[in-house]
Amino acid sequence: MSGSTIKAEATLSKRVALFFLSPVFPWFAGLVATLLVATSIDLDGDLYILGHGPGLTFDEGFNIEVGVYLVRSFSEAGASSFHPETLQEIYANPVYNPDHPPLGRIAMGATHEALNHYFPINDNRPFSVSYARIASAIEFGLLVFLIAVYSRRWYGPLASCAAAISLMCMPRLFGHAHLASLETCTSLTYTAFVLTIADRWWWTDRIRIGKIIYPGILLGLVFLTKIHAILLLPVILVWGLWNWGVRALVPILFLLITAWVVFFVGWPWLWSDPVQHLTEYFSRATERSSLNCFYLFEKFADRDVPWHYPFVMFAVTMPLGFLAAGLIGVINRTGDENSHHALADRRTQLVFGAWLLPLAVFAIPGVTVYDGVRLFLMSFPLFAIFVGLGAMRIIESTQRRNGEFISALLVVASLTGPVYNIIMLHPCQLSYYNEAVAGLWKADELGFETTYWGDSVTPGFLKRGLREIPEGATLEVAPVLHPLQLEFMRQHSGLRHRPDIILKAYDDQRRDLSPYVLVIRRKADPWESLSPPPPGTKQLAVEERQGVVLAELLHLPDRRELKSPVD
Repeated sequence: MSGSTIKAEATLSKRVALFFLSPVFPWFAGLVATLLVATSIDLDGDLYILGHGPGLTFDEGFNIEVGVYLVRSFSEAGASSFHPETLQEIYANPVYNPDHPPLGRIAMGATHEALNHYFPINDNRPFSVSYARIASAIEFGLLVFLIAVYSRRWYGPLASCAAAISLMCMPRLFGHAHLASLETCTSLTYTAFVLTIADRWWWTDRIRIGKIIYPGILLGLVFLTKIHAILLLPVILVWGLWNWGVRALVPILFLLITAWVVFFVGWPWLWSDPVQHLTEYFSRATERSSLNCFYLFEKFADRDVPWHYPFVMFAVTMPLGFLAAGLIGVINRTGDENSHHALADRRTQLVFGAWLLPLAVFAIPGVTVYDGVRLFLMSFPLFAIFVGLGAMRIIESTQRRNGEFISALLVVASLTGPVYNIIMLHPCQLSYYNEAVAGLWKADELGFETTYWGDSVTPGFLKRGLREIPEGATLEVAPVLHPLQLEFMRQHSGLRHRPDIILKAYDDQRRDLSPYVLVIRRKADPWESLSPPPPGTKQLAVEERQGVVLAELLHLPDRRELKSPVD
């Protein structure tokens, strides 16, 4: 290789490095994050130019239905939207379900209606899941952007670059960004509030009331997304008292008042009867029907899950290199040799508390925990701050001791595992487990749940399986966890292209049981008669990752003795 070629390559590498460390990078990272999700999100062919996404999860339909209904209702009502009679009419409709505040659902409805305006749905479906999922893609991009911007402002371009890239490469967070669910919106508003208040309050010994309004609005938006906003209140109180003593009480009170005003104004359902509706909302949030959770070879009711579940699940679903860098970021200094320990910095104190508290709360006995990491997913973006800080310290130290080449190899090695798994598991990143448990195949052997709420019933899997089912056949589905699950599958998955197929909930006690069974291999809700299937069963289609079956379409033998479902 000639000297000129080596020089040109070195110049190109330098330019690439300078770009990643430039002020443009946070904008670039946010855009790339949005596109990476948006181009692998399609469920039912409405965005056919994009790649297929995960299958329809059991709760997506409820969120989309309410979001689209609200956006259409307010759009049709126009200027009269906030008239008491109009509001009464909108919220009295049985379609509206106040089990969650409206912000995340309205975001889904808004993106849905924007796309539907230019690319109208040409059949009788009330909405398109693919259109609504675009909201989560945009929220994920904004989340990456915020992490990159604030990391850069606090700790410099290297920490910013590492934090943003690590966030984009967290498979569980990336997987949830493909769903029309509230988790990504909750993570965005939760993170935005924490970063903003840390940035505005950290440097002063006196908190001014003028710095309350913007963080208060953001806290109100967190409350308008999900009840998880309550987790922020003890964090802010302890952080304020620790750093400013009783002087923090008045600003915190004004912060909460501002948040309450935003919450109340932003949810018109509360206006007609605030006390009754708030009581109804909190009772719905705390008195839900019990769900099962599979953990370490045992099936638990959601309130009986062992206390260590959130800590173990966070540890085995965060890429191992990121976990190590994040822990180094927590215990190390924030910058040069004259800088403070990370947790002596007021900003990282708040980030640490807001990261840790969700894990601690869901470890309390009796607190509902289920479905992987979704309930404490907001801890993942905040941990990226520490990943960026730790990665900066590791890279700087490695460069001083071993040179830039070894440092670059270390960066590539840390990203290889997460990127490889995101690609190989796609679109089932919610089945990801890290190197500490040797991936999904070993996690299965170690007694962890292997699949989520139907994401493994991918469009490709359904397309392959439906070819094997004759016209007019009945397809049994196992498990069915909600009466509307089958109706949503009928309207919004590949099954809508086979209206001749009859869907039923699998029940091996029925005499008219069809031999065709779609099995979602969710360990928390198994049927003993299908685990394993009876001898003579034919596997018509399978969705498998790393040697683990996540979903399969079976043809059961004509003569079988099926047992009752597991208790």
